[in-house]
Amino acid sequence: MFAKRSSPEFQGHHDHHAGDALRNLAAIKVEENMHIEVLPGTEILDFNDSVDIVKSGKGSNSGMVLVPQPSRDPHDPLNWTWNWKLAVILNQAFFVFISVLTPLSIAPLTPIFVEKFEKTLSEVALLTGAAVITLGYANLIIIPFSNVFGRRLTSLICAVVCVLSNVWQALATSYSSFLAARVVSGLGAAANESIMAVVVADVIFLHQRGSWMGLYFWCYFMGAFVGPIISGNAAASLGYQWFFWICAILQGANFLTLFFFFPETKFRRTIEVHSTAPTANNDSPKDSTHGEKEISTPNEIQAVSLQSDAEALPHVERIVGHGSPSFSQRFSITPKPDLHALKFIWRDLIAPLNIAFYPIILWASMAMGFAANCILNLNITQSQVFGAPPYNFTPSAVGLVNLAFVGGAAIGLLTAGPLSDWVGMRSTKRNRGIREPEMRLPALLPYIAACLVGNTVRLIPHAHILHTDTVSCYVKIVAVGYQWQWAWEIIVVIGFGFVGLIGVTIPTIAITYAVDSYKPIAGEIMIVATICKNTFGFGQTYYINDWAIRDGYIPPMMMLGGITTGISLLGVVVFWFWGKKFRRWTMNSWVHDL
Repeated sequence: MFAKRSSPEFQGHHDHHAGDALRNLAAIKVEENMHIEVLPGTEILDFNDSVDIVKSGKGSNSGMVLVPQPSRDPHDPLNWTWNWKLAVILNQAFFVFISVLTPLSIAPLTPIFVEKFEKTLSEVALLTGAAVITLGYANLIIIPFSNVFGRRLTSLICAVVCVLSNVWQALATSYSSFLAARVVSGLGAAANESIMAVVVADVIFLHQRGSWMGLYFWCYFMGAFVGPIISGNAAASLGYQWFFWICAILQGANFLTLFFFFPETKFRRTIEVHSTAPTANNDSPKDSTHGEKEISTPNEIQAVSLQSDAEALPHVERIVGHGSPSFSQRFSITPKPDLHALKFIWRDLIAPLNIAFYPIILWASMAMGFAANCILNLNITQSQVFGAPPYNFTPSAVGLVNLAFVGGAAIGLLTAGPLSDWVGMRSTKRNRGIREPEMRLPALLPYIAACLVGNTVRLIPHAHILHTDTVSCYVKIVAVGYQWQWAWEIIVVIGFGFVGLIGVTIPTIAITYAVDSYKPIAGEIMIVATICKNTFGFGQTYYINDWAIRDGYIPPMMMLGGITTGISLLGVVVFWFWGKKFRRWTMNSWVHDL
């Protein structure tokens, strides 16, 4: 009665047809009976009993269809217990937090490097820029590698590279050597820009994904926020080299936790169907009457109908939440290459370039990129501002101003993911159980509103000039505060706090929306987003200090704040009304067959 597409093997998110086949079959029924167009990204979370499909059995979302659909294999990551899922995600979160410390946390050390290496501010800023640019572009290799060899091996290799680069930075005595070590540091840490987002998609169901994506961005930016605190205090009490020794020790500890408690999450999911209709490719009596059928292509899926099976479905529902990784998933360091992924590796390599022009992905990447660069903007400039009169902060004190980021980020963590999940689920229930990715977007509005001020600001550095702007609140506080040398408490507590908030919330919701729309290419979406973010960030290291010296801090910060707010608001409006139309434009793209 039942046939499997293949035996369970490790595989990537690219082999999604098996996991989604039952949902796609039911989607045909929805289109016919409810007259609703089901496009890639549209999910049916409330099926009737005419279709066998695995549903949630616990909590407020009991009875909800699980997307992606888990297999009958207890080693399927979707079937793991919450303890194992937490172990996987928290290990990745620890890796993200630790690995981002080194590349983005040397701002308080700027005066030390200027004196030690006898370089200008722009040349010292390049030490951050070199790490930033490699953080983005290295993922062009990391994601294809993880699709072929798995998330586990990729993470372990990157952790080792991080350890070695930290040792190199601690021992470097020349500018050129230190710059080269920074490049290597970015290469190793680059996995923190993409792998955790892919792992979340591997092990977490759709209706829970927003909260865990929020944790990812929170850990990323917490590393960027807390790192300068550690580096400044380490430099003040032990010498700046000890910051890198501390990072090397922490990364080494993370390597051990990854080795023992981070099993492979890349998995080949199987499907078992009871077929009662002939297929498009085979009209034989065997296929049409006995129902033994292998599902492999979307066209083939459309020709298959399902009937309820009394044994299989309850069996799957009993496994969900009670499975565990196999021995090879837990400890393998020489995984068998995924030949399917290897066969199409050229697609992995060109996919980021192809999807970069999809409107939804382009917007999400820009929204994430500019929001994150608000943080980098302050990271680059904080030492020059607070280390000079009238503040005269020590490197340790400069590092401590980043605590304000932590407060804003904490609010973002507690609200952005859960709010977007709640908003999306509420709209889904109103839409008769049909979930559209755009239903998350209204969750952005409170954060955009928090950053908007419509009042008139008077900026008079040398002449009376009146500006009426609608830009982000942090910009008006930080930029004007920098320029007019306001009390540091106002700049730091309010201005930096807003940055921490928008730096976590906007990327969380925007990227989750893009991943919901194009689930098979979650890793490639992160590549596009990080390249967008880090390319602009690299450019900042060249122009921001010189521009601020020439024209003051207001113009560059107003520009970045206005772009961040404008792009975020524009996306909510455009994609709320026309997001499904944009998805329809790309519904026949080969990315959905990955």
